[in-house]
Amino acid sequence: MNDAEELLRAALLKVPAGLAEHVMRVLDEAVRLAAIHGIDKEAVTLATLGHDLLRAHSPERLLHIADEQGYALHDADRMEPILLHGPLALPILREQYNVIDADVLGAIASHTTAQAGMTPLQKLIFVADKIEPHKLEGVAAVQRVADLAVTDLDAALLAYLDYHIEYAAGASWPLHPHTIAARNELLAARRAATRREPTVTTDFTDFTD
Repeated sequence: MNDAEELLRAALLKVPAGLAEHVMRVLDEAVRLAAIHGIDKEAVTLATLGHDLLRAHSPERLLHIADEQGYALHDADRMEPILLHGPLALPILREQYNVIDADVLGAIASHTTAQAGMTPLQKLIFVADKIEPHKLEGVAAVQRVADLAVTDLDAALLAYLDYHIEYAAGASWPLHPHTIAARNELLAARRAATRREPTVTTDFTDFTD
């Protein structure tokens, strides 16, 4: 166990018990998916342990931290400050917990909204956070995300974003521009891949024995 992991595990002892239990469930999912997809376990562990460092903070506290950090807010951040608990943790993680890996920090920053240009690690952490057992119970759309995550993180991420956008629209929640950008990028990649697939002829009239 490295210093950063030790510090983050100690920090879990100071958050509400329910939140600490959630983090450990996400860790189980993340490590399982990491083994399947060949993603570094140490990076996965650090990102998971750090992803909800500020999750227990109130909306008012998060907005205050954003102001202190000079963080540029989107309208969605102001309407739903809980979205900020990932990105606002980054300076604290660097300075107090010795987390310096850019990919790990990116995974923590993007786990609430997703974003364009996510790496495999970042996609894995986002998905694992959404499919841990307590979030999975009784939600068919999330179960589909979990099923897809075993074979295709991109497909799982896109399926979750589709579900989230539909749910958010029905609940009159704001949509973060990072979420829209992430979905558009995934859709563009899917369409590009489809265009590259070779067409197979079914007309055998010109074939000879």
